[in-house]
Amino acid sequence: MRDDPIVFRLAHAVAKIDFTALPIEVVEAAKHLISDCLLVAAAGQSSPLANGVRAAITASVGSCRTWFASDLPRMGPQEASFLNAYHAGLLGYGSINAKAHADAVCLPAAWAVAEQQGRSGAELIWAFVAGSEIVGRLSHHASHRSAGWSHTSVYGSIGAAVSAGVLLRLTPEQLAHGIALSIGQAGGTQQASVESAASRRLLPAFAARNGVFAAQLAAAGVTGPRFPVEGQFGLRALYEAGDDKLLFQHLWSDWRLLDTSLKPYPVSACSQAAIEALLHLQLQHALVEADILEIVAYVSPYMFRYVGAEFSLQGDLEMLGQFNLRYHLASALLRGPMALAHLTSDALMDAEVARVVGKVHLRVDPRNRSDLAPVTLSVTRRDGSTIEYVQQHPPGSRQQPMSATALALKAHQCGLRGGFDGRELLTKVSELDQIACLGGHAEAMDLFGELER
Repeated sequence: MRDDPIVFRLAHAVAKIDFTALPIEVVEAAKHLISDCLLVAAAGQSSPLANGVRAAITASVGSCRTWFASDLPRMGPQEASFLNAYHAGLLGYGSINAKAHADAVCLPAAWAVAEQQGRSGAELIWAFVAGSEIVGRLSHHASHRSAGWSHTSVYGSIGAAVSAGVLLRLTPEQLAHGIALSIGQAGGTQQASVESAASRRLLPAFAARNGVFAAQLAAAGVTGPRFPVEGQFGLRALYEAGDDKLLFQHLWSDWRLLDTSLKPYPVSACSQAAIEALLHLQLQHALVEADILEIVAYVSPYMFRYVGAEFSLQGDLEMLGQFNLRYHLASALLRGPMALAHLTSDALMDAEVARVVGKVHLRVDPRNRSDLAPVTLSVTRRDGSTIEYVQQHPPGSRQQPMSATALALKAHQCGLRGGFDGRELLTKVSELDQIACLGGHAEAMDLFGELER
């Protein structure tokens, strides 16, 4: 078995367990992640940026719906997974596991196929968990810095194929081919993030759609290469090296899913720790903007690459708001914790913010090889004194989970943006495993319909 191709080993590992084998802790964590993904998708689908993308999608005949958008026609699973993943990633508010946004890819893929096939809520949860766990492990055990490929795109496609394949009830051999076919479609670079281009938000959508399509192709008998991961021209050789022994080590017992971080602030994961550090210093030292001469954030090279650009009102303003740490710190200093309201054009063009941005400086700490934390924040006051704080972990991570109050606030913010009570959605998702069928005539269809009324 150890000499078998990696995709076949993965497929057989997935076939060995199902929902009944999941620990309660994993099921509860999955429900929290599903709720978070649905909430941020609800907020995202109301963005003006979503209209153009929706107009470009030609809906096929199908039974799948776009979450929280009852005015859109039912469509096939490829189109539905694409739009739902796009909405889930649009505001940059979704969860992250290692460097991949697994939830924003695997849940849309799983939900669309579950609707099409009429699967149960429990099967949906297992498919979501299986895909997300594989994505998290692939991202976590990447052993070298990639050349600039997006983990969400490359590994997300694989996770979406796993989630879709589970719900299509593929045989292990078919699922192995589905994974191989998803790798054949994998792509998506970080260039859009560097340029703050709106196409950055399409990467989860492409990955979800590609994974669903790969699973459908495998179900139809299409085959892929046997060694798409470890082969001469496989994923490891062309995209990113990784330790595939660790991919299988303690699989289904040491859960990477539990390492998923929820975002308390609707901006890049690379900014979360610095924002939290500033808020901590404000609270501990009663800081006000007028007393501050300078703020310096010491970040890793990875963080600087993503969110370290100069603040300039050029290009896509919403992307600027999500990926500019200088703006995030200036806004947090003036307005408090980053919120959806701080990503509007008016908020970004506020002259007061532009003035305070001039006080914010970023420094790269070459010794810091981490992705999201730690971050050291230093504040110099007008009296010449300097205070400093090291934020060791991202807020919302397993080491520093969001409080019940923070989770409720996020649900309220997203629900308000989406036009419903976010707390009601949390209640409905908590009962998801009790739903017998997610098909067109099932009670689950009311999960969105009742919220929209």
